[in-house]
Amino acid sequence: MDPQKVEKLVSEVVREVLSRRGAERRVAIGSDHGGFELKERLQVLLKEKGYAVLDVGCHKKEPCDYPDFAKAVAQAVLRGDCAQGIMIDGAGIGSSMACNRFPGIRAALCYDMKTIQNSRAHNNANVLTLGATANPPEVVEAMVLCWLATPFEGGRHQKRVDKIERDV
Repeated sequence: MDPQKVEKLVSEVVREVLSRRGAERRVAIGSDHGGFELKERLQVLLKEKGYAVLDVGCHKKEPCDYPDFAKAVAQAVLRGDCAQGIMIDGAGIGSSMACNRFPGIRAALCYDMKTIQNSRAHNNANVLTLGATANPPEVVEAMVLCWLATPFEGGRHQKRVDKIERDV
């Protein structure tokens, strides 16, 4: 992505994020050992942007199991402790599968700006899962800020989200 476009997008996102208050600014974040470094980097970014971050682990680079932390992220969102969650593992696939086992969680594995925007605008995703090495860290930072700032469009998309929730 063109660096100027990324910079413009991040500026727009920061404006949107700073206009929010309360629960919308609380984010649960977790990772396994493969996503640990990216999780730590994203926490710094989110705190700089005014988010309250709930770090559910892991807390070191030693091997651990992503389902444990995916569960903690999902539960923080379901309890209402956080409005949204972010979970990072090696590829993001396992975390997405683990999070989506919980009724009420709509976890989306995203890998570019198009999937980031679609997951929020059309699917009202409340958990973002990421692969730790799928994109450079600077791109992931822009993706995460975009994901947090993208509103759900509702309308024709609402009935589909309702079907997901009903049929689980």
